Amino acid sequence: MSQNSASFSPPSKTASSARPLVLEDVSFLYPKSEAPVLDHVSIEVRRGEFLGIVGPTGSGKSTLLSVMAGIIPHYIHGAMTGEVLLQGVSTHQLSLAGFAVHVSMVLQDPESQLFNLLVRDELVWGLENRGVERERQTQQLRDVLKFFRIEKLEERITYDLSGGEKQRVAIAAAYISRPEILLLDNPTSQLDPRGAALAIESIRRVLENHQTVVMVEDKIDELVEHADRLLVMDKGRIVLEGTPLEICRSLPELEAAGLYAPQVPELVARLRTGGRTISGEPLTVEEAVPLFKPVMRKERLPRLRASDPAPRPADGQSAIEVKSVLFTYPPPHETPAIRGVSFEVPRASLLAIVGQNGSGKTTLARCMSGYLKPTSGQIHVSGRDVHQITVRERAKLIGYVFQNPETQLFKNSALEDVVYGLRNLGARKDEADERARTSLTLLNLWDKRDVHPFRLSYGDKQRLAIATIAALEPSALIIDEPTTGQDHRQAHQTMRLLEKLRSELGVTVIVITHAMPLAAEYCDRIVVMCEGEILLDGPPRDVFAEEKTLAKTFVEPPPVTRLAIQLGLNPVPLTVAEAVDQFAPLMSREAAS
Repeated sequence: MSQNSASFSPPSKTASSARPLVLEDVSFLYPKSEAPVLDHVSIEVRRGEFLGIVGPTGSGKSTLLSVMAGIIPHYIHGAMTGEVLLQGVSTHQLSLAGFAVHVSMVLQDPESQLFNLLVRDELVWGLENRGVERERQTQQLRDVLKFFRIEKLEERITYDLSGGEKQRVAIAAAYISRPEILLLDNPTSQLDPRGAALAIESIRRVLENHQTVVMVEDKIDELVEHADRLLVMDKGRIVLEGTPLEICRSLPELEAAGLYAPQVPELVARLRTGGRTISGEPLTVEEAVPLFKPVMRKERLPRLRASDPAPRPADGQSAIEVKSVLFTYPPPHETPAIRGVSFEVPRASLLAIVGQNGSGKTTLARCMSGYLKPTSGQIHVSGRDVHQITVRERAKLIGYVFQNPETQLFKNSALEDVVYGLRNLGARKDEADERARTSLTLLNLWDKRDVHPFRLSYGDKQRLAIATIAALEPSALIIDEPTTGQDHRQAHQTMRLLEKLRSELGVTVIVITHAMPLAAEYCDRIVVMCEGEILLDGPPRDVFAEEKTLAKTFVEPPPVTRLAIQLGLNPVPLTVAEAVDQFAPLMSREAAS
């Protein structure tokens, strides 16, 4: 092994073909399922490429990764046809251990594959299981720490790491044995922009070392910017394949598959449809700025709807009042998480709390819901102190949906999970059944009512967790990352449901989210947190116009908003539709030079 600890020696070219992994007409049917989750899929994975895979929830993406990793058919069983060839050898001739020599996989939730107390022990755990000698383990540990630039994490406790740090450690642990192919399942889905950027940086270092990366990702924007090739899946089939630019030219096909194109390509396409000609085909804000600047006429700037403060109820009563709240986690890891925060949430409003991992968002939400008691300060919901009432009374006032849905799903079917809380609060059986049906139907889960919750996709689990709390009809609802693991269509459906709860039923809704475009489109107010304090608080248009202030907590405005800011436009648009309305009158119908 090279003594240069900043790099790894890639596998010998004589030992790997130009296409180390090939799937030929592969189909797979889970036991008791009616339709195959993979339907005649053929793929050639090229050596040294970054292959991205996108598709709506349930399209078969994660199952495809399991086939590529040999988990199917060697660990997960079902009816499989077709051929999988790894280095020219059929999957049926290899054991799972034989696959692991060439292929490693990183799961969507990094916590599900972190088993050891300390980071250094986690990194060498796979080597120990393979019987690698101690001296070589030590050398490879030094190498992987420096390779991923995580030397400072070596002696850290794994469960004390931030989400981004956990994901980088999981990637490093998968990579320490130097597999030729690294498979990643939604590695940035639970990360803030800073954590996502660090995870992408780790993936880039793998690619620079001539390894192959196959990555499933819900956020197509991440793949458009970094991938060499994209596959779009829908209903178990590959419906599109090509470079990011080629995929972004196929807006109708993406929409038919339940996906949304990145905002910049969509904006360009819609402007062109309206007769505006733009030179080039930008995929990112940075590529778009020099193409838009020459053709923008600022003197004809249209006025967008002015930002209005969140409406207050006629009686002046707020749904939630946070008064000088401070929260410090106790020893042995004494940490101040909330530093004297005060604000009010009007009734029937839809509020987003945003900020980087560790900024205090979840701690504040748990204090508001009564799960944590502040070190000092008070929280009133509907005029009552949430820490001075019973759990039963609190459940009728405010509901809380955890970021990890599995923490609150424990029955044998989706329907049973929703009914349980209702019956526990004293609802009659017929009433509980009816309210559960309504809640599951609203969240498009009624047809999965008899499915065990742990057999649902991550996105379906998240919506089921929301359904269990929404069915209780609390006056306020707090949801931690409501759209994690959901495709764009489902994410918008979920946000529309929350908006409906607000507008039609008068429910006060608070979401903690990293999805800035969704917050911009659906929320009437945004609170930005940084290091336990409120950094910004106001209507989305005002908050997202403060790009430099947002950068302190690694929050980025939606791409079309960033583009408008860099072009010097004010007020800024929040959605692609608003950007089209704002940009079109400023642009000549002549071709941009």
